[in-house]
Amino acid sequence: MSNPNSSEDSSFQHDANPKPDAQGQAALLLIESLIHSLIDNGALTKAQAIEAIESASEVKEESASENKESKTVLRRSLALLEQMQISIESKEGRYDTA
Repeated sequence: MSNPNSSEDSSFQHDANPKPDAQGQAALLLIESLIHSLIDNGALTKAQAIEAIESASEVKEESASENKESKTVLRRSLALLEQMQISIESKEGRYDTA
């Protein structure tokens, strides 16, 4: 699921002074809820969800290596993705018990 053109086709925009915002928080909550729901309904396995989160982490790291964002933003973003991954890993859905 890794995207070889991740930086080229990403909607990532440089923001030298990012702040938490309602839109971003709502988007993260919605995505995590959607992932949990898809696992619950058998449409997605935990392994697939974790692969998607790892792919997102790789995109963030590539962006930082290309100086598209600061190290502070990278650390914060990766921490959020890690928290989401932990949440998914602890998920026990009726279709995905592994």
